[in-house]
Amino acid sequence: MTDFSDAAEGALAYATRLANLVDGQLVLLHVLEDQVPVLLESPLAPVAARLRSRPPASRSSVLGRLTYEARQLPVPAEAEVADAPLGTALHRLMAHRYPQLLVLGRAHAHAWFEHLLTQSHPAAAVEETHVPVLLVPEDWPWSELPRHAVVAADGEPLPLTAACQNLAPLLARLPLTTTVVHVAAHAHGPSRAAEALEAVRQTNLFGPLDGNSVYDVREIAPAAGLLHAVRELDADLLVVMPRPHSFPGSLFHHDVTAELLRTSPVPVLVLPVVW
Repeated sequence: MTDFSDAAEGALAYATRLANLVDGQLVLLHVLEDQVPVLLESPLAPVAARLRSRPPASRSSVLGRLTYEARQLPVPAEAEVADAPLGTALHRLMAHRYPQLLVLGRAHAHAWFEHLLTQSHPAAAVEETHVPVLLVPEDWPWSELPRHAVVAADGEPLPLTAACQNLAPLLARLPLTTTVVHVAAHAHGPSRAAEALEAVRQTNLFGPLDGNSVYDVREIAPAAGLLHAVRELDADLLVVMPRPHSFPGSLFHHDVTAELLRTSPVPVLVLPVVW
């Protein structure tokens, strides 16, 4: 028997709601060696990932349980079991499934999602394939779709990967109000909030944006500033667009993304940038 975590159940519920918007399909994957069940999407469908740290289960029992769960979902879903380590399994699945989105359920006891997003070696499947990631906090209580997104921007261009651009139909169907947040550690000097707003507008992912759609935060570290904006604006989705080679302390450095993934009280959507 597979003992799935509450975080995984929340991620699955979230991904299922997203799949309903785009007539999507889910694929449930369990990586036997890592003992981490993961839900991955098939083409044109949202994805969900599940976390587990339990005694080993047989391939047949895991597959049976996942197949049963897949049949109970209100969207088309499949189940798969893999033997490879988690990073390699994700890389292979993404290579032949061409996923649009990987949705992870965060649990306090696990940090492998951060490892996959930030490490520069072959197991870093998410970074290598540039697939967008949505991380759902383990205690996220909302059953509704997101309504207010905070989008982080620093004023530099944001050329997104093709996989990120493919999210446009899904984002267009969400009832989102978007606020672009620019964070500056200094108190003085010209603001780049206008450039940040224009950079996000140029992605064509977040609908009409005007001067009222930007929020400037000063004298605070990047991650703390973004989380402050989330609280102040009562947002229920945080969007970050990390670049492969950002300087430490910048808004899109891997350390900042990892901190947000660990601590954000709301779901975090990670859209990799081509740089």
